[in-house]
Amino acid sequence: MRSVWSVVFLGVSLVASGSANAQSWGVYVGTGGGYPGYQRGYDEEDGLARFICSGQRAHMLEDRLRHEVAEDEIDGDDADRIHAAIDRLEDRQRHECREGDRRAIGDIAYRYDRIARWIDGEAHRGW
Repeated sequence: MRSVWSVVFLGVSLVASGSANAQSWGVYVGTGGGYPGYQRGYDEEDGLARFICSGQRAHMLEDRLRHEVAEDEIDGDDADRIHAAIDRLEDRQRHECREGDRRAIGDIAYRYDRIARWIDGEAHRGW
């Protein structure tokens, strides 16, 4: 019985520290990062949706793209195409997060992963 309570206590501690850390980094605030309509509870199933709907995934990709351009790993034309793809997906993200469509949000996460691989491919083309 003691080990069960230890596991429960550890889980609660991790969730509490993770929530505080996520808020301190601006990962999400209250209603999914400010997208109205996305106001679900914060269970584990919503973790991906919170991450996507907070806008952090798109911002991470844009930061990465800027870094690769600054390092001359990606040329300007390719960077413009990648940036346009991120912007289009961000528009769709805002819509789907307002609707609260988990399946569509999962598809958006997959598409963000494809853009990340696209950035990798362009940045390391010569390797």
